[in-house]
Amino acid sequence: MRASILIAPLKLAMTTKDHNETLVGIHFAVGLFFAFGLVAAPWIIAQNFRHKEQIPAAVLIFGIVFCIALLMFTTAFAMRRKKPVGRKLALWSAALLIILFWPAGVYSWWFIHSEGAKQMYGVKEE
Repeated sequence: MRASILIAPLKLAMTTKDHNETLVGIHFAVGLFFAFGLVAAPWIIAQNFRHKEQIPAAVLIFGIVFCIALLMFTTAFAMRRKKPVGRKLALWSAALLIILFWPAGVYSWWFIHSEGAKQMYGVKEE
């Protein structure tokens, strides 16, 4: 008797939910990247900043990296829960991602402006 092999049908189109989950993963991954930089900050500072004049620059860089990581994590969590604020955070994150990692930024910007995302996040037509 031959064993029949079941082949799952190929899923060609992504749904709005699939795009949303992909963006959640992208924002979370970018947030983790910057969070790892924060964890490594004490060693980076110890190796590279030797003079008192360099301390304000180190604090400024730490603050910027912290804000970016926080923005990416809050965006990922709000988008995961499909909160309306998630769309607003994603717009800010997309603008920043276009500068940092343009493919993710363009994808995020495109999705957030799609009709499916507007419906998912409850945007009212004006």
